[in-house]
This record gives sequence, C-alpha cells and structure tokens, in this order.
Amino acid sequence: MKIRTTLIIIVIAILAVPGFVPAALGTSKGQLSVIIDTESIRADEAQAIAHNLRAIGVSADVRIWEWSALKERIQAGERQIYLTDWGSAYFDPFDIVVPKFLTGDRGNYTGYSNSRFDAALNQALLAVDADVRKDAYFDAQQILFDDAPAIFGYSLTEVEAARSDVLNWQPSMDSRVNLHDVGLARGDTIVVGLYADKVVTLDPAAYRDRPTETVIRNMFDALVTRTWDGRVVPEIAEGWRAVSDTEYLFKIRKGIKFHNGDSLDVDDVVYTFDRVLREAGMGGRTSPRQGLLGPVEKVEKVDAYTVRFVLSAPFPVLPQALVHFQIVPRKHLERVGDEAFAREPVGCGPFRYVEGRLDDRIVMERFDGYYGGSPMLPPVATAQVKRAIFRMMPDPTVRVAALKTGEVHVIQSVPAHLVSALRRDRNIQVKSVEGTRVYFAEMNCTRPPFDDPKVRRAMNYAVDWDTILRTIYAGNATRLSTAFLPSGFGFNPDLAPYKYDPARARALLTEAGYLTR
Repeated sequence: MKIRTTLIIIVIAILAVPGFVPAALGTSKGQLSVIIDTESIRADEAQAIAHNLRAIGVSADVRIWEWSALKERIQAGERQIYLTDWGSAYFDPFDIVVPKFLTGDRGNYTGYSNSRFDAALNQALLAVDADVRKDAYFDAQQILFDDAPAIFGYSLTEVEAARSDVLNWQPSMDSRVNLHDVGLARGDTIVVGLYADKVVTLDPAAYRDRPTETVIRNMFDALVTRTWDGRVVPEIAEGWRAVSDTEYLFKIRKGIKFHNGDSLDVDDVVYTFDRVLREAGMGGRTSPRQGLLGPVEKVEKVDAYTVRFVLSAPFPVLPQALVHFQIVPRKHLERVGDEAFAREPVGCGPFRYVEGRLDDRIVMERFDGYYGGSPMLPPVATAQVKRAIFRMMPDPTVRVAALKTGEVHVIQSVPAHLVSALRRDRNIQVKSVEGTRVYFAEMNCTRPPFDDPKVRRAMNYAVDWDTILRTIYAGNATRLSTAFLPSGFGFNPDLAPYKYDPARARALLTEAGYLTR
C-alpha cells in the first residue's frame, strides 16, 4: 500500500511539471519534424525559416529541388512545406486568391478547403456592386488569415534597369516590357535581357507565363491594354459598354492590319476567343488560358466591327482579363495550322517576328504598317526602334554584367543586393514598381501535422519575416497578412500580418500536442 501511494505521489509530481506531456498516456505527438522544399533561388530564405522553426523546438531541414520535379510531388500531395509564389495581373483576387485557395481550384495544391471562405469568394466574384464585393473580400481575408493554410510572406518591389541612353522606358506592374514606346538616343536595335531561361511559345493561346507574355505582347495586340500602373485603356477596341451584368459590347477599330497584310475584323476576334474557350480548340489541345476568362460563355459577331461577350454570371474584371488575350488572324492560322503558326507567328502588334529560338533569343522588326496602338498611350505611331531582341538570361549576375557592358539595354528582375551599386552607375537608370506576385510557404492541409490550424498558425508566428526581408531582400518587399495584394481590389489594409512571436508559436504547438522548448 505504501509503495502504491508513493508511486501515485511521484506521478502527480511529474504531471505538475510545466510543459510536461505524458507520452505514455498517448497525448504527446513528440517533436514536430518538417522538411522545407524550395528552388535554389530561394534557398537562403528557406534556411532562415528552418532556423526560426528550430528555435521553437521543431526539427526542420531544407531540400533543394528543380521546380518541375517539386511541383509534381506537391500535386501528388507528398510534400509538407514548400516555398512558392503566384502572380496576378488582373489587379483583383480572381486570378491569385481564387486559384490558390478556393476548394479544388487549379492552383490549390495544399488541399485547403473552407466552405465559409468559398462562400465569401463566390459572393465577391458574382457581385456587381463594388461595396458588396469589397466587403466579401474583407471577410475572405479574415477567414484565410485565421485558417493560415500558408506561412504568409511578402510581395517584392519589381526593380528593373536600363542603359542611360534608353528613352521613355518605364517598368510595368504586370512585368511587361513594352517596347513600342521605347527609344534609343543612339542606334536602332534594342536588346532586352529576360529573367527566364526560355519562353513557352509564340502562340497567344498556349501559355500561362509572364516572360512569354512580354514577348508575345510586342508582336500581338489585344482589344484593350494597360498603362504601366494598371489602368485599362482601349487598344484594338475603340471602346466598350456593359449592356447588362452578363453582356458586353466591344466596338472594333477600323484599318488595322496584320503583319501579313490581312485586315483585322470581328471574325478574327470571335475566332481568337473561340479557340481559347472551346475544348480542344487549338488543333486538338485545350488552351491553358481558358480559365482566365471566368464565366465567359461565348463571343459572337454583331456586325463587321461589333462583338458581343456573353457571360453565364457577372464578371466585373472582364476588361482586366481581356488585356491578356491577343488577337490572331483567323484565315492565316486556319491555313497554316497551329504548330506552324507557333513557329512563325503573325500578329498586328508594333513588331513582327523575324527569327529565334524559344530557349535563346527572339528577334523582331518594326512593323511599318502598325496602326499606332492605343490612342490613350502616346506616341500613337509605329515603334521608335527598328529592331527588338529578347534574350534569355535566367542568371541575374549575367543580366547585370551584360547591362553594364552595353550588351543589353534593359534587364528585368534586378537582385536586391545589386540595386544600390547599379544606382551609383551614371550609365544606368534603375526604376521600380509595385509587384503583383505573392511569395509564401504553403503547407499540406490534408494530413498531419498541417491539417491542424493551430500548427499552421504556429508556423506563421514562428517566422521572422522582417529580418528575412531586411537581410536577404534588402528591404525591397512588403509584408502581407494573407495572399491578397495591396495593388488588388478588395485589399484590407487594416488586417496586420502575423507578428514574429516565438512564445506564441510554442504555445500553439503545445496545445496541438507537440513537444517544444
């Protein structure tokens, strides 16, 4: 009896020790162990996050991947935490928050699902009234913040640079390099160093990639275009109006010629969108851009210069969406076929295709028959230079070196640690613009440990983003509370990001049953 009483006293004493979790009783899950997956370009960031997690008692390692291999494993549901990013040029959550976090959507690799969040997003997407949309997006942000399906990070300021003799050059918020307006103080050939190792295609219906879009939009025009700061203005279209919440009419400008001499009319516009909307509409393949048109059901001819967009539901961001759909010549494409067209594209933009290789360079020449572009974006004329070349330069140090030597005139994506040095160079001009990409670490919400919101919130409190952004990105970034961007409609500026709070992180992990220190 005395032995039993003594054992009971000992057990009670042990249970009273702060932070003790009785593994023998099955309530402890032990130490949390994670692997953080990333591409090499964000390895330093991943190591910093791992360091923060180790500080709260999590066993954390980093694994470096090539993106296509990692994406395959992510989509198979095999990875725990991985660094990723997602960009949108719609200036609306439609093309960033919806695909990443709406249940079952195309970019939702985490398996995150919340019916309240889905309902708030759907209300915002279907509402016509701007105040109703904004309130719904505010609700969605709060739900996303509380559920924390990602370690929410930041958006980077986009920094680009050009030689001092490049005239009328301005970076765009949607990352486009628009060479129509750009001139040179000396010479007639401008060379751009792209941050990509290749462009995907030269067919406007066959890509979902920003470097590819930059090249394509210098050869093709769309019904509308966008100013560098995001305002939508007419381009091929003279103008448009909403007949109802689900019907829009666009009036097409007369006198526009394709590079092969064909005149552009409504039949080309209808064909362009039918090719994207129709299943197997691209020579047996379905366009990867189909989902970007949301509820657009069909596009039909009204008369020779009027086209009607018919929607199955309201889609307030339609004008923003149409920036990204370049018009193709129906007769020519039907004659040569999809593959031949992608090899030697024919558009109606300021430059015509000459030669190139997708993984090397694309060479264009000024199209002297150009109608001038948007009347709201002067100069309304042919391009300022005779020749434009886009070179693939994925290595940032190579891009910067080529700019300094004059080998290229414009470069994209200047690394943060090189910005100061470039600004001191009198032969270089450096400009920046607010970015439209969200950077974060996603978590697999479908299985332990990240099926538990407490663990996911703990991860957010554990990461010292301020230090990461100051040391790795030279402060060239904006902290985000969720995946909503400050440049997008419906952003809530009063929803503060997670604070760096290791004590709170440890407390949440303890509540979730994990050992911490």
